Amino acid sequence: MLKTKGKRGRPRKSTKTVVTKGRGRPKKVVKKVIFDPNSVKLYRGSDLSFNSNLFNPIKTNNELDTILSTEGGLMPAVNMILVGGPGSGKTTVALDMAADFTEQGYKCLYVSGEMDEIGHYKYCKRIPKFAKIETLFLKNYAEQCKEVLTYVFNKGYDVVVIDSIAEVIEMVKDNYKVPYGTAESWFLGLQTKNKKGNNDGGYYTSFINIQQVTKGGEFSGSNRLKHMTDAMCHIERNKDGTERSLYFSKNRDSDKDFKVFFAISGDAVYYTYELIKEDN
Repeated sequence: MLKTKGKRGRPRKSTKTVVTKGRGRPKKVVKKVIFDPNSVKLYRGSDLSFNSNLFNPIKTNNELDTILSTEGGLMPAVNMILVGGPGSGKTTVALDMAADFTEQGYKCLYVSGEMDEIGHYKYCKRIPKFAKIETLFLKNYAEQCKEVLTYVFNKGYDVVVIDSIAEVIEMVKDNYKVPYGTAESWFLGLQTKNKKGNNDGGYYTSFINIQQVTKGGEFSGSNRLKHMTDAMCHIERNKDGTERSLYFSKNRDSDKDFKVFFAISGDAVYYTYELIKEDN
C-alpha cells in the first residue's frame, strides 16, 4: 500500500488497492485517493438559503395531511420510509397519496420493482385513480437499473414512490455484483441528489420508500437506512383484518404522534381519526 507525504513529511492519505484478474494472474491497480482539506466546508444555519418552494407542503386534502407535517401535507425534499407487513396497505396508501398529488398537478412517479404491467393494470382496474400516475417497471431494465433510475429521476419529480426500496437495492446488488451496503449507499445518494434539486427540472423531490417488516414486526432494513431518512411511517393491520392505521415514529417535519385510521373499500381509501371498519 502506497502513501503520499504532505507537509513536514507526514503521511496525508493512504491509497486504495484494487485487485483484478487478467489471464489468470492477479493484477494490482492502485487508485490514489488523496484527502483535500480545502474541500471541507462548515455552515451555520444563517449561511443557508433555498427557494421558497421548499416550504410549500404538497397536500393530499385528507386527514393524512395533519401527520405528514406541521404545515399540513408532505413537504418537498423528504426521504420517507413507509414500513409495514404484507397486506397491510403500504402500496395502496402510497399510490393513493401519489394519485391525489397528481390530480392537483404535481409530477409524481411510481417505481415498481415488484409488479409488472399486468399486475399494475389489475391494480388500476380496482382503484382507477392510480392509472393517472406515471410508472416505471424497473424489472424490465434490471441489467441497467442504475442508469435507468439516474436518467428518469433527472427528469425531475415532486414525489417518487419506490416499491420497494429493498427490491431496488437487491436489483442493483445482483446486476452490478456489488455488496448490499454499496448498492444501498448508491441509491440513497441518488435520492439525496434529487431531494436537493439537482435534476433538470430543479425539483426538490420527496421519496416515499416502501419497506417490509420481518415476521416479528421489526424493520427489515439496515440501521443506516433507518437513520439516513427524514421520516418513518408505520402501517399496521390487526390480525382479523378489521383495523388499519398509520403513524410516524420519526418525522423531522412534524411533532404529531397520533394515529390516522384508514380503510380500503371498493375503489377508494378512506381516512379518519376514529377507528373505522372495512367492508369484507
